[in-house]
Amino acid sequence: MGNLVEAIIQSEEIEQQDWEEFSLVLVFEDDDINQAYGYSYDRSGEWEAIAVRPRLIRSEACDYREWLRQDDKKGVLKMLLQFNKANGKFNVDFEYENSVRWQVTPWNIDTIVDELRPKLGG
Repeated sequence: MGNLVEAIIQSEEIEQQDWEEFSLVLVFEDDDINQAYGYSYDRSGEWEAIAVRPRLIRSEACDYREWLRQDDKKGVLKMLLQFNKANGKFNVDFEYENSVRWQVTPWNIDTIVDELRPKLGG
């Protein structure tokens, strides 16, 4: 898990932003990462959309997903990673069946931005 968070933080997409926390949804298709999108949040709570090129975190994301896999079970479809820079706290949530969970559309963007906002302060 630590290797994956480190790879995300070191990516150009995250490094360029003034963020306090971020939430990133990783979408897997077959045995590979297909998408990595989410939001960064600054100290005032303002947000900015982010995306990380899957190739930059492919090795770490797929290794972590494989480590989580239970014997002959299907791996996670989506993984939500949340991280707070100030206190180092993180959260990970998994989706095994609902492929549209955390999916962003023009009609739900405000709801998703709020739903994905990390609550890791303190």
